[in-house]
Amino acid sequence: MPLATMTSVLREAQKGRYAVPAFNVCTNEHIDCVFDVSLKLRTPVIIAIHPVEIAFFGMKEITRVIQSRAETHPYPVVMHLDHGDSYDTAVQCMVHGFTSVMFDGSTLPLEENIAHTREIVKAARAAGVSVEAELGLVGGTEGDAYAHTDGFSDDQLTDPETAVEFIKQTGADSLAVAIGTAHGFYQGEPRIDVDRLMEIRKRVEVPLVLHGGSGISDTMIQTVIQEGICKINISSEFKRAYHQGLTDAMEGHPDVWDPIILYPEAKQHAKQLLKEKFELFGSVNQA
Repeated sequence: MPLATMTSVLREAQKGRYAVPAFNVCTNEHIDCVFDVSLKLRTPVIIAIHPVEIAFFGMKEITRVIQSRAETHPYPVVMHLDHGDSYDTAVQCMVHGFTSVMFDGSTLPLEENIAHTREIVKAARAAGVSVEAELGLVGGTEGDAYAHTDGFSDDQLTDPETAVEFIKQTGADSLAVAIGTAHGFYQGEPRIDVDRLMEIRKRVEVPLVLHGGSGISDTMIQTVIQEGICKINISSEFKRAYHQGLTDAMEGHPDVWDPIILYPEAKQHAKQLLKEKFELFGSVNQA
C-alpha cells in the first residue's frame, strides 16, 4: 500500500490510546526486520531515518528500498525524517518521497524555532507531508554511547503554556516533548516528568512524541502512553539488538564468514526486540 502520513497513523493511535514505535534504520537488514515484524503482528510502524543515516545509506537508495517494500506491505508504514536540521533537508526528503519530516529547532531561540518550523509546515502542506516539531531539550547526541541522566532544569523542558502557543503559531502536526528523556543509553534511571506531560496533554491537541525511548522501563513506557504519548522513538536498542545477534552468530560459528548464514541470526535477535516493543506499546493488531 502507499506510504502513510504520520498524521493518519498517530491520530488513530491517539484515539486508541496506544503508541506507534519509530525505529531508526540504516541498513537493508534493519529495514527487513521492521517490515517482517510489522507484517507478522498486523501493526502500523514508523521507519525513521536520521540525516546521518541517510548519508550512510544514500538518499535515493534508502528511499527506494523502503518504498519498494511498502508497495506490497498491507499495513500503514510512515517514512519519516528524524531530527531534520534545516528547511533544505526537509524539502529534499519530501522530494524523495518521505511522508513525514521532523524539524528539530530545539537548540534555537523560541522565535527562531517557531519561524523555521512554520516555514517547513507551509512547504509540507503543499506536498501532503506531516511535520513533527520539537520544543525543549531532549538530551544526548545521536551516535553517543550514553546519554546523560543528570536531570534537566525547568527552562530546558517543555513548558505547557509555551507548547500551546508554539502549535498555534507553527501548525505542526505532532510535537516531540522534553520531559526528561535523552538519546542513547542511560546511565542510571532517567527522571521522567509525568506531571509535566499531563499538563501538556491537557492543553495541546496534536499527538505527542517521546524521543529517547531506548532503555526506559516498561512501567514508565506504559505510564507515558496512558498520559498521551502516541509515538516513541527507538534507535539505540534496535541497533544494539542487531549487533548482539550478529556477535552471537559469529561467536557461535567461528569458521563461518558467509552473510547468508550469519545475518539471519542477527535479524532474529533484532526482531525479538521489535516484537517486544510493538507489544509493549499496544499497537499489535491495530493496522
